[in-house]
Amino acid sequence: MADLVRVQVLIPKDEADRFAAYCSDRGFKKSPLIARLIREHLDGEGFHPQQELFDGEKQRRRRS
Repeated sequence: MADLVRVQVLIPKDEADRFAAYCSDRGFKKSPLIARLIREHLDGEGFHPQQELFDGEKQRRRRS
């Protein structure tokens, strides 16, 4: 399983209440649904950073 990182967002109370009601009505837990929505949005946008390249570059700079 990937390392988990806590992310906090601030939204207006009416939107938070609406989201909580949606989750309750549909049987979702809020955290997994938010994670899924973020993942689906990034996938839909085709955003896939090439992290390995960035990590390799940092390591090469440290060795110099």
